[in-house]
Amino acid sequence: MQPNEFPEWFSNRYKHTSSFFSGIALLAIDLLVIMLSIGTSFFILNLINQSFINFRSFVTYWVYLPAFIAVFYAARLYPGIVLSPADEVRRFSVTSTFCFTGIALSIAVETDGRGAISFALLCAVPISCVFLPAGRQVARLLFSKRKFWGVPAVIYGFDENKNVIVERLLRHPELGYKPVLIIDPNKTEDQDMFFGIPVMKPSAEIHQIIKNLKITTAILIEKADDSVITDNKLYSVIMHLYRYTVAIPYNQHIRTISSSVRDFNGIIGFSTTHNLTRKGSLFLKRCMDLLLLLIAAVPTLLITAIIAVAIKISSPGPVFYGHKRVGKNGKPITTWKFRSMITNSQEVLERILATNPEMRAEWEKDRKFKNDPRVTKIGKLLRNTSLDELPQLWNILCGNMSFIGPRPVTEPELEKYGANADFILSVKPGLSGMWQISGRSDTGYEERILLDTYYIQNWSIWLDIWIIIKTVWVVLKGKGAY
Repeated sequence: MQPNEFPEWFSNRYKHTSSFFSGIALLAIDLLVIMLSIGTSFFILNLINQSFINFRSFVTYWVYLPAFIAVFYAARLYPGIVLSPADEVRRFSVTSTFCFTGIALSIAVETDGRGAISFALLCAVPISCVFLPAGRQVARLLFSKRKFWGVPAVIYGFDENKNVIVERLLRHPELGYKPVLIIDPNKTEDQDMFFGIPVMKPSAEIHQIIKNLKITTAILIEKADDSVITDNKLYSVIMHLYRYTVAIPYNQHIRTISSSVRDFNGIIGFSTTHNLTRKGSLFLKRCMDLLLLLIAAVPTLLITAIIAVAIKISSPGPVFYGHKRVGKNGKPITTWKFRSMITNSQEVLERILATNPEMRAEWEKDRKFKNDPRVTKIGKLLRNTSLDELPQLWNILCGNMSFIGPRPVTEPELEKYGANADFILSVKPGLSGMWQISGRSDTGYEERILLDTYYIQNWSIWLDIWIIIKTVWVVLKGKGAY
């Protein structure tokens, strides 16, 4: 494609793509979720005691909705389409707590006899902290494939790294960035398009066209030698042309979400903190584990009793099954599950590996089968709903696992992790994690390792909360569970 052909190509596809329209869509969802949070709080309190609060009165407090939107806007939650999930959870938690608490206090101070209303609004705080990020997730699923969704972005790419980035952005439109053009100084004559995106060399003509089309975002992808752009003239053009620039480092292990900029008298450096090495962070994570265990205690006991009876009726053998795994710092642990296989599963496995080359190759690749003949009927149901892992709450109570973390691995699996093995074993394994919310068993080992290392490098309590919210969604869908 020639530069003069790009404007028409762009207009036909991305004319209505705008962060403004995307932000309006998110704002509408946020308003609905705030009303839902208030309504849920009023409804629950009304169920507990009908004389405590008038459920119908909650509509009279919709006048406070503009205050929420104003505070959300001040916290840069709009347009908000390119925020990281953990950052979004943090901002919503802080701002919704501030808004609900402020409104509740003002009602309590200014209006006599409305203490119940103030209490109901305070009860809406934890509900909104869950509902708002979940609402954004639903919004991204609803809108991410619409023409108006996203921020048009020009990719300045080098080497093979640009291929990975562009492919990921196209595969995950919910991330917010829409690649509309790739500019590569090393472009060859036969490389005209990449995944349907035009590829061009940098030139004054194409940069003028970008300016005329009002494309304000550029994504700069580092080369293998960790340099973004060595051409100072091109770099100067980029800095003047775009309002927003995002630099993606080639080495993902150096810079993390928690990185901050340090100034060495005119020289910029990046400071990185690995939060899971701090005692305060570990204490906070443990407190969250215990709180979640307390909340889940009663329903877990009821579900365990039902499943235990179902397993005993469906097939002979024990209810629980212990897996030998490698825990934190290489310490061996036993992770518990509901038995989902026949009792002689190891013998059947050895026979399959010896007689079926295709299944042996699948086992050597992923250490599991997509259609495992050893799984019982009730076991298949348990796996599809992830209820087979419910006994691992005992591991969490004992302290050798956490609700969120890398998946527990076996000794042979550690070989696949290579140099990352010690890093993965520096934290407790988790019942859920980045791997589970990113495809689970449909995700290959290489990507699983990347997800686990990403989690450890970028841990925050907000990331854990987001993973918990996303886990519920993934379990309900049942995708990748086998």
